[in-house]
Amino acid sequence: MQRVKRLAEDFSKVKKLYPDVPSVARRMFVTNSLDGLLAALGVNVGGYSPGSDPLLMASSIIGGGVAMGIMSGMVGVYLSERAERIREVRELEKKLSAKLRRSSIYWRAASLIPVYVALWSGVGIVLFPTLVALPYLLAANTGLGVEPAFIASTGIALLLMTLLGAYLGRISQENTLISALRGLSLGLAALILVYLLKGALGIVY
Repeated sequence: MQRVKRLAEDFSKVKKLYPDVPSVARRMFVTNSLDGLLAALGVNVGGYSPGSDPLLMASSIIGGGVAMGIMSGMVGVYLSERAERIREVRELEKKLSAKLRRSSIYWRAASLIPVYVALWSGVGIVLFPTLVALPYLLAANTGLGVEPAFIASTGIALLLMTLLGAYLGRISQENTLISALRGLSLGLAALILVYLLKGALGIVY
C-alpha cells in the first residue's frame, strides 16, 4: 500500500514537472484507437463472407487488436517514449555539468512517463477492436446469424469512429458535429476502399 501511495505521489510530481504528459498520452490513445478501429474494420469487411465462422471472425478482429496493442501500441510506444525521456535527462545533465541521482524526480519521470503513455496507447487499440468483435461472439453463442453480426460489427466500428471524431472536436474546441462527421467519413472511406479491393480481386457476394 505504501508503495502504491508513493507511486501516486511521484506521478503527481511528474505531472507538475512535465505538464505535457496528459496531452501526449491523449494523442497516443486517440491515434492508436483510430488505428485499431480501422484495422478491425478492414479485417471485418475484408474477411467476411456469408458462410464465415463467427468465432473465426471474432478471433481475427481481436487477435489483430491485441497484437497491435501489445507490440506496437504498448511496447513500441514505451520504448520510443523512454528513449525521448532519457534523452531529456541526459541533456539536463549536460547543462548542469553533473550527474543526476537515479532517485531524483527527473529519473523517476523517465521511468514513469513511458509506462503511463504506453498504457493509454494500448487501451484503445485493444478495447475498440474487442467491442467491434462482440456481435460475432454473440452470434457464436446464440442464434444470431453471421450476416446480422457482420452488419452490427460494422455499425459499431463506424459509431466508435464517429465518437472519436466528436472527442477530437471537444479537444480542439471545434464544432463537435463536424468533427464527428470527419471521424465517420474516415471509417466510410476505409469501408469503400476494402470493398473496392475485394471487387478488384474478384471477391463478390
